[in-house]
Amino acid sequence: MKKSIRLALLAGACFLGLAVAAPALADYRPALIMEQTSYKLGAPITADVFLAIPKNDDATAKVTIFSPAGYDANLTQAPGTEIGNVTAQVKAKSAGDAVFTLGGKVVAADPTNATLQAAALRCTGNSVHAAIWVLNASLQGQTIQIPDYVDKAGPFVTQQVCLPSPDVPPEMGGAVLGAQLFAADFTINHVFTNAGAAGGYEWAALFTPYVPGASGSPNPGGTTEARTYVGLPSSLTLKRAKAKKGVKFTGQLKVAGLDPTGVRIGLYAGKKAKPAPSAVSGPTGKHVASSARLPKSGKYTLARPNVKFATYFQARFENYTTPCVGNSPTGIAAPKGCREERIAALTSNQLRVTKPKPKKHR
Repeated sequence: MKKSIRLALLAGACFLGLAVAAPALADYRPALIMEQTSYKLGAPITADVFLAIPKNDDATAKVTIFSPAGYDANLTQAPGTEIGNVTAQVKAKSAGDAVFTLGGKVVAADPTNATLQAAALRCTGNSVHAAIWVLNASLQGQTIQIPDYVDKAGPFVTQQVCLPSPDVPPEMGGAVLGAQLFAADFTINHVFTNAGAAGGYEWAALFTPYVPGASGSPNPGGTTEARTYVGLPSSLTLKRAKAKKGVKFTGQLKVAGLDPTGVRIGLYAGKKAKPAPSAVSGPTGKHVASSARLPKSGKYTLARPNVKFATYFQARFENYTTPCVGNSPTGIAAPKGCREERIAALTSNQLRVTKPKPKKHR
């Protein structure tokens, strides 16, 4: 994908907060928020998939995720292999719309399993898939398994996930406790490899909602697309610079295909290593400062007071989006079009800064 990207700052300070705090509207506004452990050409990656839908929007029936054209993938994991972790939030309609957090492992399943093949036929129209990953979670002591049906389709790897209706009783195939998923974050390890050619790439997803009400019927006409842009290669650096007073950092943001003019870089700090969030971990510290708006070079400077104890610092580029431009990379035109395109986040290297030694008086 070759295009000029115009960035706009998102309102939410974090993705999960954005999903929870959205207003109660009869609408459907899904987001696909992808992050990778590496943005180097040809590098193996862990892909972090975050799906977010405002919790008072229509329930989601199906999500189909497309990897960028040009990425490679290994789908030969043996059944039982753990390939990632999953955390999700649901609104339980049968429990007064109480919000529950679920967590567990993503495990490669046996794609020849008869039960999974029958479920695959209901979800995708095909019983046979190259791989089936199961997102295991628990809700009030009940194990919930969400199959993810995976295939190589032309230049893409596709993942198809179907969710039970929160408006249908469990004995009729509905969700336990009327659980409606509104946020899911899962990682995929040892599967994807970045493309080897520099340029812009897009993850994309098609989201299909349910028709509101007790019918439990999907609404294909409400299908909406969301994307995440990845520039290969991309990098965000953080360096310590000399300062007459306090602590000074410099660095540079580089994202292939991206003009960083106007972007602000966040600075995280904490007593523990890895203070900023990343594709595989949450923050151990907190956001303490933001840079001035970047020039076209992507270079930035940040200053902080002297630390009172050993402190880790990391810079982070996050929470930016742009309108969708051009035809869908999936080759499929969603009836409701493409809502938005997120920009993949980047976390810098970390630096450890110690408390300055007292000056000796002569």
